[in-house]
Amino acid sequence: MHYRLLGRTGAQVSEIGMGCNRLGEKAEPDSHWIDLVHKAVDLGITVFDTAEAYGWGRSEEILGQAIGNRDDVLIASKVSRVRESNVKEWSPARIIAHAEESLRRLRRETIDIYQLHSPSLDDMQRFDWPEAMQTLKAQGKIRFAGVSINDAASGRWLIENGLAEVLQVDYSMLTTEVGDAVFPLAEKHGVGILIRMPMARGVLTGKFMAKDDTQGHRASLLGDKLDPMIEHARTLSPLAEQHDGTFGQFALRYAISPGAVSAAIPGARTVEQLTQNVAASNGRGLDDDILTQIAAIQATW
Repeated sequence: MHYRLLGRTGAQVSEIGMGCNRLGEKAEPDSHWIDLVHKAVDLGITVFDTAEAYGWGRSEEILGQAIGNRDDVLIASKVSRVRESNVKEWSPARIIAHAEESLRRLRRETIDIYQLHSPSLDDMQRFDWPEAMQTLKAQGKIRFAGVSINDAASGRWLIENGLAEVLQVDYSMLTTEVGDAVFPLAEKHGVGILIRMPMARGVLTGKFMAKDDTQGHRASLLGDKLDPMIEHARTLSPLAEQHDGTFGQFALRYAISPGAVSAAIPGARTVEQLTQNVAASNGRGLDDDILTQIAAIQATW
């Protein structure tokens, strides 16, 4: 495993982390998920990304049982929408209260990276959420403030106003727009970048040939975007086949290629998936000539 600085925070993270969206799913016993987290640590993963909305606490609870308060890993979590109404509400009082609930489930004294979970720019401009982050830092309950963003305008606004030390971005060979717009500014200002969905919900593993193949998979959540994404992935397949490793590892190396990126955080449900993800770590991503070839293919879409 190779490691990178998390922006200018002074912290280091494994360049391949673990996204914990599915951690704790009832299809497997708790022991399966706890063992999976332990295996991730054994393989050198040091950054785990969860949220209160992942299983509405289940993911955090599993991480708490598996990792607890150990200080050789970083836990990133998020304050999410209001569960009952689906409203995004980022008042200081609510953020502080929910951080304390996450700390209890995680069995930790401090959340290393605490993020707003997919707010819009309007959401962030309406609430005094930075006050909550400052209070939680002063209390020692969080180390770094972050936001999981969905658009470039949000990312630029956060960076330009110095409101986030870490940004989480949806970035892959199939979804480059936000990253391309935000990465140069993030690198200039020393903002750490975590990459979510680097394999585009599994589309960039090459296992889906058509929309019908995604039944029961998270890729089905892509809706109308799914068919063109599968077709675009197919155009990348010949290039991926020339690369050492699997299509998924090729996608992960693409995601960690930009200099601004600190870590990609793919999910894993099995030890096999986890091991393949970790094997993508090479300290650099893809070579420039391969990135140029990928860009030429992307330009045809």
